[in-house]
Amino acid sequence: PGYAAYEANVRSVDELGNGRVGPFVAVLRADGDIARVAGAEEAFERAAAVTPGARLSSYFNTGDEPYLSPDRRVAFAEIYPPGELSFEGVRVEPTGAALKATAPPGVDAYVTGIDGLYAEAAGGEQEGPSVLVETVVGGVGALVILLFTFGALPAIAMPLVVAVASILNTFTLVWLLTYVTTSRSSSSSSWR
Repeated sequence: PGYAAYEANVRSVDELGNGRVGPFVAVLRADGDIARVAGAEEAFERAAAVTPGARLSSYFNTGDEPYLSPDRRVAFAEIYPPGELSFEGVRVEPTGAALKATAPPGVDAYVTGIDGLYAEAAGGEQEGPSVLVETVVGGVGALVILLFTFGALPAIAMPLVVAVASILNTFTLVWLLTYVTTSRSSSSSSWR
C-alpha cells in the first residue's frame, strides 16, 4: 500500500471487477505462426467462458505482441477469475479441459500460472496432505535430530514435552482468539 503500482492495481480491480486472484495462463503452441491459426482465438475465449465473470487478455483481443513468443509459435492469454483470494485456491481444471477440447488440430494447449502449477504438482488434488501426516513426518524428523543431538532416548523427552505443550497452548490461544474476534465482528456488524 502507498506505492503507485499497488494503487493502480487496486483501481484496476475496482474498475474491472476481478484481479484479486492470480490469472490462469492459457498457452497455445503451434508449428507455425499461432496468430494465423484458425480457431486459436476461439479456444482462448471458450477457456475463459468456463469461468463466469472471468476477464480475458490475449494477443487476439489486445493486438499486443508480448502475448506472442519471438518466433510467433506460442501465444498465451491471461484469464482472470473473479472472486477473492482464499486458502482453498481456485479450480483450474475446467479451464484447462475447455482449452484442450477447443484447441485447433495440431496445436498443443496448456494452462499454467500459480494455480495451474499448484494443481499439477498436487496431481489434480485441491487439498494438500492432512495435518496428521504433516505432524507425524515433522515429529519423526525432530526425533531423529534430537537423537543425534543428545544421543540418548531419555535426554530427548524434555524437548519433546515442551514442544507438545507449546503446540497445544498455541492452538488453544488461536482458537480462543478466533472465537473472540468472530463473535466481536458479528456483533459489530449487527449494530450497523
